[in-house]
Amino acid sequence: MRSLANRFGRPALEWTLRASMLLALASALWLAIHVLRERPAATARGGPTAVRAALTRWSTVETPERVHVAFDSVPTADVRDWLAALPAARTRISWEGAALTATAVAVEPVIDPKRTTRVWLAAPAGSNAAISDSMGLIDSVSARNGGAVITVGDVQGSIRGSVGGTTASAARSDSISVKPVLVFGVAYWETKFVVAALEEYGWRVDARFGLAPSGDVMQGAVATIDTSRYAAVIALDSSATKYASRIADYVRSGGGFIAAGDAAALPAFAAMLPGAAGTVIPEKPSGLDSIAPLQSLALIPIVQLKREAVPMESANGQTAVAAVRVGHGRVLQVGYLDTWRWRMGGTGAEAGDSAAVADLPRAHRSWWSGMVSSVAYAPHWSIASNGVLDPAPLATLVGALGEAAPQSRVRSTRLGNPRLLAALFVLAIVSMLLEVASRRLRGKM
Repeated sequence: MRSLANRFGRPALEWTLRASMLLALASALWLAIHVLRERPAATARGGPTAVRAALTRWSTVETPERVHVAFDSVPTADVRDWLAALPAARTRISWEGAALTATAVAVEPVIDPKRTTRVWLAAPAGSNAAISDSMGLIDSVSARNGGAVITVGDVQGSIRGSVGGTTASAARSDSISVKPVLVFGVAYWETKFVVAALEEYGWRVDARFGLAPSGDVMQGAVATIDTSRYAAVIALDSSATKYASRIADYVRSGGGFIAAGDAAALPAFAAMLPGAAGTVIPEKPSGLDSIAPLQSLALIPIVQLKREAVPMESANGQTAVAAVRVGHGRVLQVGYLDTWRWRMGGTGAEAGDSAAVADLPRAHRSWWSGMVSSVAYAPHWSIASNGVLDPAPLATLVGALGEAAPQSRVRSTRLGNPRLLAALFVLAIVSMLLEVASRRLRGKM
């Protein structure tokens, strides 16, 4: 005290201490008034019912400066939109939801006569998901590599994918028109059983069976090769060569074309195909294996793939099926030979495995239907969906409210810090005590 008085002079020191005390008292008074006027913070936890009750209170009785919501399930659309509107009323929002799972679902029609639907589900790897429609549970799946894909029959209403406490919902937004398939092939086993497989699955099939150079045998009302008539054209051998130019025009206008077996090696189709035909690999001497039948068939491997081509299947280290886009259409090159052997049986029959043998025709027709579906032309038209859909609920919530933040990370204003008021009070008391001490010691120093 004496050194300060000697350095600055006692009156100057006392005035400085008095000014510090008054300034601290004034600041503390202003801060106290500010804190009293400051709107409080509020918190809500639980499901949509609890959060909706808190929202009603915040919008009528209370006017909090900021709110923090801890969700235990994805909020309904009205609750989410209500929260998103609070910033317009000068109420800041933060939220968290440790139990919420990043889930999304998408639905699309599959081009096949059974009106099947493909469901795409996004979910954390290893999580279990339940997929249902308006009629109830359809299937349960385990997500791998970020999700799962399943194909289901004709669905009713919307599709829901539930993972933990999160449910995503979507509905088909379009429908398709499935047209017939045109098959070219000589009157032989392969042509017979390809046509049979497609018809058994549900496809309408027109066919031209080559019998002699002078003419063909027709099945169905064979019409002009055009997208208004056919979903896809299949060529199984050289009987389709004379129609090559018409098939090329059909593909460029949007049609689908499959060159299989011997047709996959014809020069007439080379310009459209995704690759060149390699040397024939004969079928396995041991016969067809009912467990992996395609690996046992004779194969014309697809080599020298074009840059834009996509390999679809492989057999014994060779590309067996490849696809490419030509104009507005798609072309599939299939190197397998005599797929009818797959349908007729395999080593399962020799071993007496009746279940494996009974499954071969079903697998054969499903495979051929999948080949047609992958290239088929099918006009789409939009259909209206009923109800409220949320295909990606967690992503929608983040889009509406921003990123999640735990309550401990929500910053408060510095003026609302109680330590500041205490510091100002301490500063005022210390300044007052120093001034009093300076006055009492004035005559003794």
